[in-house]
Amino acid sequence: NRKCLVIRKVQATQRDSCFALFKSIISQWQLYDQCKINKTDLTIELPNGSIFLFKGLDDPERIKSIANIDDIWVEECTEVNDFDFDQLTLRLRSKNPYNQVFCSFNPVSKSNWVFLRWFNTMDSTPRTDIKNTMVLKTTYKDNKFLPKEYIENLLEMNETNPVYYRIYALGEFATLDKLV
Repeated sequence: NRKCLVIRKVQATQRDSCFALFKSIISQWQLYDQCKINKTDLTIELPNGSIFLFKGLDDPERIKSIANIDDIWVEECTEVNDFDFDQLTLRLRSKNPYNQVFCSFNPVSKSNWVFLRWFNTMDSTPRTDIKNTMVLKTTYKDNKFLPKEYIENLLEMNETNPVYYRIYALGEFATLDKLV
């Protein structure tokens, strides 16, 4: 019986990203008919009573009124700003144990607040001095479900687009903009 808030920067991107992903996985696990899926409000209630709310930060004030949030997943965390992120962490007021915030992102610019908050500026390694925080770096090598063609395209970027290769294949921070 947990309430999980799934966040993207823009609400309109939820339907075709996180919400679609959840529906697909629920279907693969043959649980679709057992869940209450509201395609208008973008909510999913599992058979065990856990609820997933899919919201955007277009209007952060709307998030403030959601009560008893146990967990938050911020997809593409580098797209939100640090002020909005801090506001999200203040929403974890549930009395259930193990309230958590999960952030997923591709490592873009080192000037992004995500890098500045959770990584060492000298060597780009995850900081280990932050209490209650864990950084888990994964790459395409950790995803056994990727199609062979996708991996081939990713590896080809080492020659065609080295910045993309560093970000999307190696999981390294690199700058996408202002390149000559």
